[in-house]
Amino acid sequence: MSPDLDYARLQRSFEYFAEHYAPAELMTPAQPALFVAIADFVEGTQDFCKERVLEIDRDLQKRDAYTLSFLRERFTRDQQDKWLIRRT
Repeated sequence: MSPDLDYARLQRSFEYFAEHYAPAELMTPAQPALFVAIADFVEGTQDFCKERVLEIDRDLQKRDAYTLSFLRERFTRDQQDKWLIRRT
């Protein structure tokens, strides 16, 4: 996980996405790593209209979680690739 992100806030963001968008069969004890799961949810929102993104941002702000807009900046495939390269 990117070291400059607060894990608790990231987890609250994940919980929001899981609650609203995850199929029930994915919510098992064998959940993928938080980073990968967040990236998958973010990728799945790429076709959301601006109004929907703003609505989700407001919901996440109420939970003191990272907003979708913020996560989109951090969890695009390009950003993930850069993070993976830095780790190696």
